[in-house]
Amino acid sequence: MNLTAENIGVTIGGKEILQNVSYEFPSGKRTAIIGANGAGKSTLLKVLCLLNEKFSGVVTLGGKNLREIGRKKLSKVMAILPQEKDAPQDTTVRQLVSFGRFPHRKFFGGFSAEDESAIKNALELTKLTEFENRQVASLSGGEKQRAWLAMTLAQRPKILLLDEPTTYLDIANQLEVMDIISDVNKKFSTTIIMVLHDINHARLYSDEVLIIKDKKVFAAGNPKKILTAQVLGEVFNVEADIFKNSTGEEIIFPIKRRLSREF
Repeated sequence: MNLTAENIGVTIGGKEILQNVSYEFPSGKRTAIIGANGAGKSTLLKVLCLLNEKFSGVVTLGGKNLREIGRKKLSKVMAILPQEKDAPQDTTVRQLVSFGRFPHRKFFGGFSAEDESAIKNALELTKLTEFENRQVASLSGGEKQRAWLAMTLAQRPKILLLDEPTTYLDIANQLEVMDIISDVNKKFSTTIIMVLHDINHARLYSDEVLIIKDKKVFAAGNPKKILTAQVLGEVFNVEADIFKNSTGEEIIFPIKRRLSREF
């Protein structure tokens, strides 16, 4: 099922954040949303799952208006991992992951065999099985992020929305989280839509990239074609070099901030 944004506009506190943003997110692919701070990336992500319902335009899933689908039904096919998240101090990893099954449970029912299987698989996918009885508060930053990611995976969504999933993580944990996301995409054909700040993560871990600038879609398409030094200059006002790493992949390296706009 393709998720499509049509002419999305958002105004917050009298300030226009997004204007006529349209894009069809390809089913089963990884799409990275990038842009400068304040460009409206997280705002767009919240619109796509109705966390923000104050917008103009239409978001459709499989051709049906999201507003008509209903939150409970929508939560069975779509999950979001926001930037801001919190859990009670005594919550264990297993308890946190089990929260992802709530959309699928009957009102008075306990966990079914399917629920238990989903929780088990989510813990395995995020390599947290041995931590399931630990309190989330006792985990390292990378382990906590994997626990929250496991909660969304237990939901078994067809579409997974991620808002800066590697923020505040060290390099090794960033790569581990991005590898898990890609594994989920490959194994289950899960549609991934993620806000990223790291341009090279966008180049290496996405199939499509959507760039937001000046409230609108600036460019979209194959990240290795779209994310050039020229585009970085126009979007982020920096100068950059591109070189090949030891695996033959092209890497963008920002050199300095442009002192004046040359475009």
